[in-house]
Amino acid sequence: MQQGYLPHLDGLRAIAVGLVVLFHAGYTTLSGGFIGVDVFFVLSGFLITGQLAKNLDKGQFSFSQFYLRRVRRLAPAYLAVALASLVAALFIMLPEDLIYHARLTVLALVSLSNFYLSNTTGGYFESDTDEIALLHTWSLSVEEQYYLLWPAMLLLLWKLQSPRLRLGLIGALLVVSVLFSGWYTSADPSRAYYLLPARFHELLIGALLALVGHRLPTPSRPLRELLCWGGLALIIQAGFTLAADQGFPGYQALAPCLGTALLIYAGNEPSSVHYLLTRRVMVWLGMLSYSLYLWHWPVFSFARYATGELTPWMGAAGIALAIALSHLTWRFVEQPFRFRWLFTPRKTFAVLFFGPALALTVVAGVLDAGDGFMGRFGKEAEQAIRAMESTPGKHRIACPDDTDKPCADILLAGDSHAEHFGDFLSVIAADAGLTLNTVQRPGCPALPGLTPTYLKDGALKPDPKCVKHNARLYRQLHRYDYVVLAGYWALADMKADRYFFTSEHWPELDAPSTQAALAAAFHEGIQRIVDAGAIPVIIQDNPTAPDQLFECSRRKLLPFYDAPCTFSDSVLTQQQGTRRALFAELADAFPSLQFIDPNALICADGTCTTELDGLPIYRDDDHLNRMGSEYLGQRYLEVFGNPFSPARTPESRQQTTDNSGLAP
Repeated sequence: MQQGYLPHLDGLRAIAVGLVVLFHAGYTTLSGGFIGVDVFFVLSGFLITGQLAKNLDKGQFSFSQFYLRRVRRLAPAYLAVALASLVAALFIMLPEDLIYHARLTVLALVSLSNFYLSNTTGGYFESDTDEIALLHTWSLSVEEQYYLLWPAMLLLLWKLQSPRLRLGLIGALLVVSVLFSGWYTSADPSRAYYLLPARFHELLIGALLALVGHRLPTPSRPLRELLCWGGLALIIQAGFTLAADQGFPGYQALAPCLGTALLIYAGNEPSSVHYLLTRRVMVWLGMLSYSLYLWHWPVFSFARYATGELTPWMGAAGIALAIALSHLTWRFVEQPFRFRWLFTPRKTFAVLFFGPALALTVVAGVLDAGDGFMGRFGKEAEQAIRAMESTPGKHRIACPDDTDKPCADILLAGDSHAEHFGDFLSVIAADAGLTLNTVQRPGCPALPGLTPTYLKDGALKPDPKCVKHNARLYRQLHRYDYVVLAGYWALADMKADRYFFTSEHWPELDAPSTQAALAAAFHEGIQRIVDAGAIPVIIQDNPTAPDQLFECSRRKLLPFYDAPCTFSDSVLTQQQGTRRALFAELADAFPSLQFIDPNALICADGTCTTELDGLPIYRDDDHLNRMGSEYLGQRYLEVFGNPFSPARTPESRQQTTDNSGLAP
């Protein structure tokens, strides 16, 4: 346990990085492979605290020397990977993604990427994070923040004369940290995963072991075997059984962390596990572990970004490429900067930290100011990119509550899908010479008395404000001639295990109750629209693009991707069958009810598309982009005429009055 080179720790590093790499390569058997990061945290806490304690005991501790070693150890390899990733991003990434990547490159260098990721992603395990090439730098930021806090804390503790009191306070801090992590993970799991407060206990486990391990007796050979195999079992069992939806880190992280501590303590003396950990290939992978951790995720991420998937064969090829790049980085970057290319402290910080931080900040600023250099893909591609990145426009008219005067000719109400149909409907309203007002609340269909309840951060959470929002909305119906309802009508069917709608008469959180609550709310809502003297209109929702197909238009910009951006219209039938059957009932019950179906343009001849005349119309898997929505409105006018205009074509009349509710 004496600090120095401990070869079994390189074997532990090999296990840790192996778990992470295989998990990120898509091998789902290792459902908990992400715990490799927690093994690294315990190792870091052990090694850093051991070095600090040794210097403090000798009275030789220096903040400048400590951070000088950290910069030499961490910055060169990161800068090599960051530079290569930035160059690759220039050739592959869309402007918006490139700007995000450049910002993250800077923030990772200054140890703040975990804060940025926690504020800009829905969580580490969300599918859209797979294409963030520097996502993995969150863990580097956590460690570096620990390096900023722990030396100062340990220096204060070292001023205490009593070693027992010192260890007691660290032990108490460890207990508090564990309890806080358990609470924080339950309260806000998406942020807890990224941030140091929920991980501090993992580093403290290693730190406490560094301070007391050398005082513990050397275990006998049988006990060593038991402790080592027990520790290894805790790590491997967590790697194979933990899952992303179980709430992590919290108490779930204790098993792999304690397993790591057991292996650090008992694994340095001869045992069968020590033999395994100190084999040449394990030590070699352990020495490469930092560079391999840095390289593996950009390799996988760019592959997904360019092709849309990471097959098992691509994962294996990516692992081989990452190992090769890691070996080169370890040999020609890590080792020279640690042992040969030694500069004065001032020059080291200038060359490896302040200079690169300034340069990367300038690059990020230039990319931001230049809209991500859209022209690098060509003029035709630029239009497609602008479409993909265009967000819904605002069509809100302020209508004071203290008057009953008419507000606008048309009201469009609903959730985020109503928002993206605002641009579609604004084109149609303008053609008819009518005014449009839009009122939306994300996740809240414009139906009275309906409470959305959805799975968020591991718990079902209701949205009672939705009921109040719609109550206010329905008090204003008499101020419009048309009330158009649009929404993600297939949401409850597609996400039946984590998205429910309840009402006063249907409070159960299950699929049958949700369907009943929706049907009752539709009937009540349309009746109230009719009673208010307005004409009710329902926009049939666009299909959700399967298999991330909405990104097809982006990938077609790359020279090696030329797949069609289409899918079978059976997807539309499957997603919307239940709701369209309900709409047919509503059409029979309410003769004045009209329908507008954009899918007559999106789907034809057995296929649906994510592009119209080469223009991308989606911005994610279920939302339309602004330019696509506007173009859809223009095409609708050309094919079906204006549903709000007296002079309509036979096709548009069929669209808005078909009592089957199944417009073409």
